[in-house]
Amino acid sequence: MEKVAVVTGTSSGIGFETALALAREGYYTYATMRDTTKSDKIKELGQKENLKINVLELDVDDENSVKTAIQKILDQKQRIDVLVNNAGWAMWGCVEDVSVDEFRAQFDTNFFSSNCAICDIQKASIGSVMSKTSTSLDLKPSRWGLDCACFRVSAVR
Repeated sequence: MEKVAVVTGTSSGIGFETALALAREGYYTYATMRDTTKSDKIKELGQKENLKINVLELDVDDENSVKTAIQKILDQKQRIDVLVNNAGWAMWGCVEDVSVDEFRAQFDTNFFSSNCAICDIQKASIGSVMSKTSTSLDLKPSRWGLDCACFRVSAVR
């Protein structure tokens, strides 16, 4: 039976590479991203290497986007074997140089939105869930708040 993987935040970086790695290992991979206009490179590589990659819009900050994307995947494949929750963003600098609104926006995405997405998706009986962190773990006192926002709950189930 074909294994199905979903990776969030695949327009660049670790999410991009993870989606390709899973597809190269034989998974039917849904490469999800907030802005699908950034999908040309992953589509091109998937086609060139004859990989089973399907790009799908999914914004972890938008509950309807998450529900719509997951329902579409379940309608098509009836299962999700692996979820790699990668979407998030980092902000560098000292806490005192960042406004409360900027800090709150980052925390909302990297912790609340991405973990709520996992909760919604887990209702679909996924085999394994991996939520990666978005930090260097360089915990300096003046950066404490920013690192904590980036270092969200990480687990493999």
